Amino acid sequence: MRVLASTRGLRLVLALLALALLYVAVVQVGTRLLGGWQIDLTRDHIYTLAPGTRAIARSPREPVQLTLYFSRHAARDLPQLRAYARRVQTLLREVARVSQGRVRMALVDPRPYSEAEDRALAAGLSALPVGPEGQRVIFGLVGTNATTGIADIPFLQPDKEAFLEYDVARLIHELVTQQRPLVGLISGLPVEGTPGSANTPGLPPWTAFQQLGQLFRVQPLDGRTLTAIPAAVRVLLLVQPDMLSAGAVQAIRAFLLRGGHLALFIDPDPETLPPARAMASAQASWRALQPLFAEWGVSFDPDRVVLDPTLARSVALQPGMVPAPDPAVLGLGRDELSHDDVITAGLRSINVSTIGSFEQTEHARLRLVPLLQSSGDAGSASVQRVLDTPDPQALLDNLRQARGRYVLAARLTGALAPGAQQADIVLVADTDLLSDRLWVQLLPFFGQTLTSPFANNGDFFLNVVDNLSGSSALISIRGRAVASRPFTRLRALRAEAEQAFRERRLALQQQLDAAEQRLLEIEQARRAAGASISLHEAEYRAASEQQREIRSELRRIERDLDARILRLQWRIETLDIFLLPALIALFGLLLAAWRRWRGNTAT
Repeated sequence: MRVLASTRGLRLVLALLALALLYVAVVQVGTRLLGGWQIDLTRDHIYTLAPGTRAIARSPREPVQLTLYFSRHAARDLPQLRAYARRVQTLLREVARVSQGRVRMALVDPRPYSEAEDRALAAGLSALPVGPEGQRVIFGLVGTNATTGIADIPFLQPDKEAFLEYDVARLIHELVTQQRPLVGLISGLPVEGTPGSANTPGLPPWTAFQQLGQLFRVQPLDGRTLTAIPAAVRVLLLVQPDMLSAGAVQAIRAFLLRGGHLALFIDPDPETLPPARAMASAQASWRALQPLFAEWGVSFDPDRVVLDPTLARSVALQPGMVPAPDPAVLGLGRDELSHDDVITAGLRSINVSTIGSFEQTEHARLRLVPLLQSSGDAGSASVQRVLDTPDPQALLDNLRQARGRYVLAARLTGALAPGAQQADIVLVADTDLLSDRLWVQLLPFFGQTLTSPFANNGDFFLNVVDNLSGSSALISIRGRAVASRPFTRLRALRAEAEQAFRERRLALQQQLDAAEQRLLEIEQARRAAGASISLHEAEYRAASEQQREIRSELRRIERDLDARILRLQWRIETLDIFLLPALIALFGLLLAAWRRWRGNTAT
C-alpha cells in the first residue's frame, strides 16, 4: 500500500509539472502565433481602435514613420510614467498593425548628450524636469514622411490619456494632409484689424486671429453677397454675422448638409462695438440666424446676459479705482469646462464678458453637448439693465436664477436631414472672449510685440477651429474618453506621502523666500557700499545648505513612495501571472487528497 501511495504521489507531482509546462508552452505559442489578435474586455474598450483611427491609419499613400522618444533610464523611478509609456507603445503598435504597412513605429531611448537626444530636441520635443530629483525626461512622439515633413507631440501628458488616440490620429492626419485647411470667415467685428488713414491710425488684427492665420488659410467672405460657400472651405467661422443675406443663410444650410463644419460666435453684447451699435448687431445677427437655430433645435435670447456671482472677476471700472467683482465678467475654471471634449479637456481658465446662453428646444434634431457652463448660482439680466447699472454688485439685486447651469458654449451633433452627413457645429454665446483684453497682454519689446496670455481663450478658439478642420474620421474619435478607475491603494499611498512632507515643503518655501529677499538686500547694500558683506553671504549659504538637506529628505520620501508602489505592482503582477496555475495545482491536490481519503475509507 505504501508503494502504491508513493507511486500515486509521484504521478501527481509529475502531472502538476506537466500542467505547468503545458501552460507556459500554450502562453508562449499563443503569443507568437496570435500576436496580432486581441480581445478587449475593458468596460470602455480602451484597447480597441475606433473606426476613424483605422481609416486614418490606412489613409497614407506613402509610409508614415512614428518615432516614440522615451527616456526610460531617467524615468526608472517614475512607475506611473513608465506605465503610461507602455500604454502609448501598445496603442502605436496597434495603429501600425491595422495600417497594413502604411504606418511604422519605432521606440528610441534618448540618453543624455546622445545623438538620439539631439534628434528629439531638433524635432521639437521637450525635455521636462519630472520626478523628485528633477531629472529631465523626453516623452514625445515624432511623425515623418517623405513629402509633407514632420509633425510632433512635444510631451505626452498622462493626464490627457483620454485623448491619446485622438492626438495620435491627428498627428497622422496632419502628415497626410498636403496643405493647411481653408477656413471661411464672416464677421461683423473688426477681428482682422482696421486700415489707418491720414488722421487716424489703423488697428492691428486681434491676437487670436493673427494666430489663426499662422495655422490655417483664412478666406474672408462677404455675408451680404454670398450665395455659396467655396468647396475648398473646410470650416466656416461666423463671428457676430450681423450682415447676412437670405442667400448667405441658404448657402450656410447647404454647406452643413454636404458635411461642412461650422463655428459660430454670437454675442448679446459685443463690447468691442459702441453700445448702440452693439445692441443693433446682436439683434441683426439673431434675426439672420434664427431660421438655422430653429432647424437645429436651439434657442438663444439676444437680450439676456448671464450673471454669475460665484465666477465674477474683479474689474476696475476706471483707472485708479479699486477692482470689484463684476458678475457680468466671468472667469471659467476647470469645473465649468467639459472634461469629455478634446476642445476643452486640456484648458484651465477662460474669461468671458456679458455672455449669453443656449438651450435645446423640444423635438430638436441635433444633440446639444455643453462645452462651457456657468455655476449653479448664475442668473440672467437684460442687456439694457447691465448697461444702465454703474455698480456691478447692484446687478445681483433681484437676480433671476436658473434652475440649473447655463450652457455658454456647446457642440451640436447629429443629422440635419434624413440621409445627410453628420453635422458638427460649435456654438459660443460670446465674442468678447476673442478680444485681447480678456486673455492676453501685449508687451512691446525692441520694436516687436510679445504676447503674454493669462487665460486660455486663444487656445480654446484655435482648438475649436483645429478640431472642426479635421476629417470626418478624426472628428469621430473626439471625446473617446477613458473612464477613470484609479487604484485606490496607490492613491492612498501618494496622499500619505504628500501629507508626510507637505509641512516641510511649505517651511522650505518660506525659508527660500526669506533667503531670496535677504540676497536682494545684500546686493543693494553691496552696490551702495561698493564692497561685499561676507556675513550676509554666509547666511545665504546656510539657507542654501538647509534647502539641499530638505530636498534630500523629500527625495528620500519620494523614493520610499515609489518603492512601495513598485512592491504593490509586483504583487499584483505576480497574482495575475501565477494565479491560474496555482488554482490548477490546488484543484489537483484537493482531488488527489479526496481520492486518497476515499481509498482509505474503502479499505
